[in-house]
Amino acid sequence: MMILLMGPQGCGKGTQGEKLSGFLNIPLITVGDLLRDLSQTHPRYVELHSVMDKGELAPFDLVAQLIQEKITALNCGSNYILDGWARSLHNLNFFDPNPDLVLVINISRQESVRRVSGRRTCETDGKVYNIYTLPKEEVAKCAGNLVQREDDTEDAVNRRLDIYQTETLPVIEYFKKRGTKVIEIDGEQTPEDVFKSVTANL
Repeated sequence: MMILLMGPQGCGKGTQGEKLSGFLNIPLITVGDLLRDLSQTHPRYVELHSVMDKGELAPFDLVAQLIQEKITALNCGSNYILDGWARSLHNLNFFDPNPDLVLVINISRQESVRRVSGRRTCETDGKVYNIYTLPKEEVAKCAGNLVQREDDTEDAVNRRLDIYQTETLPVIEYFKKRGTKVIEIDGEQTPEDVFKSVTANL
């Protein structure tokens, strides 16, 4: 089964993708991880990070290439979960995953900004904390310095949400018209309740 995860920034796609990957025993491919893990020696590294630091989308051809390389490396055929692709109809010209299911996790703009702008990354171990949703004692366990990524500032988040409204929502409508099964879930529940809603609709 090929599942395409969609939803605005901070909706919990990563969390639900990991849970679903374990539940279905199929790999999760996350575009954000592919981009962040890109080697500094890659010929397009500087171009990519210049774009991402402004909160803009990465070059489609590069992302499509990285996804297909990962699918090949995993040898998973058409059995995987993809998070972070098909953010515009134009994406599908570079790579159409032909999903069996499109899973959309919805949250409000206000909640999206709150969640993403609250993210902090530990400079020591790379662990991500959220100053708004994690208990203070959990955040205090971090032994290193907590920093905010440049693409997690409120301005950068709002720019990406504008892109989501104008570019990504039409993709969801496109899949509906194509006859692909599309499930929309309320992402403002607890992660456990979101997952229950997801599995109940598979």
